[in-house]
Amino acid sequence: MRLGQSRNATANKLGGMTPSDVMQVAGGAPTPWNPGDNSEIRTEQVISKHQNFSKKEVDQLRVKAATRKRQSKNNAKAYTALKTIETADTRDQVAFRGYQTGVARAVAAKKGADVNKAKTLAGLTPVYAGMGYSLGAAQDEATVRVAELRELHTDVNKRWS
Repeated sequence: MRLGQSRNATANKLGGMTPSDVMQVAGGAPTPWNPGDNSEIRTEQVISKHQNFSKKEVDQLRVKAATRKRQSKNNAKAYTALKTIETADTRDQVAFRGYQTGVARAVAAKKGADVNKAKTLAGLTPVYAGMGYSLGAAQDEATVRVAELRELHTDVNKRWS
């Protein structure tokens, strides 16, 4: 398998997302690919020809108009509230994604520091080995020199004894 290739589709996600994830939005929210419902909001049919209304029809229409006006005010308030909720959700998601991005960058920086430390320590292996070797050689040299001096001391003592 070559670098960058994967055995499963989920591993091909960049940052946990695929292009199709970007195209999908929850709840049928409007997008260029899903414009949503564009039909008109209309309570009554459009009257295309003149007609005469009876008193009873006029009274019914007036009651319906008053009811519809109240509904319209309520709907406007509800849509304003829903828009406020959506805006708050958006601000929350933007902040949370910013936090996640910050954590990801911080973790990458920390891991980068760990890798740099590991590389430095690995690069120092020959230095430490050399110091250990030279220390061992110095110890061996000192041991030999002490042995030589003991021998000399022993010979001198034998001469004077």
